[in-house]
Amino acid sequence: MHSILVVSKGATAMESIERWAVQLRKGIVELMVLRLLALRGELHGYAIVKELQTRGRLSTSGSTVYPVLKRLESDGLLTPRWSDASDGPPRKYYQINGMGESFLQDASIEWDVLVESMQRLEGEDCSE
Repeated sequence: MHSILVVSKGATAMESIERWAVQLRKGIVELMVLRLLALRGELHGYAIVKELQTRGRLSTSGSTVYPVLKRLESDGLLTPRWSDASDGPPRKYYQINGMGESFLQDASIEWDVLVESMQRLEGEDCSE
C-alpha cells in the first residue's frame, strides 16, 4: 500500500511542506539509527536521540526514536543489552548486528538510488 500526503483544503504551503517533511524524517529515522550504530558502536537510547539531534540535525525526540529502536530490535536488526548505571537506573544499550548491517547496506543502496534520481531531475525540463 502506498502512502500519499493529502494537502487539506485551506492549508498553507508552509503547513503542507512541514507535514511532508515530518513524514519524510519518520521514514529515514530507522536508516539513520542503523548508520549511527554502525559508526559509533553500542549506544543507549538517550545517547542515540542526542546524536541524531546533533550529528543528524533531526528534531527528534524519544517518542520518535524509542519506537524505532523497539521495531529494529523486534525485526532482529539490533542486539540489546541491559547495563547497570552507577549514577541512575539500568540502561538499555543497542548494537547493530550482522542482519542489521546487511539491511543497512541494502537500504543505503536504495537511498543512494533515490538521491541520484532527484539529482538527475534537477535542472531538467520535465515538460517534454
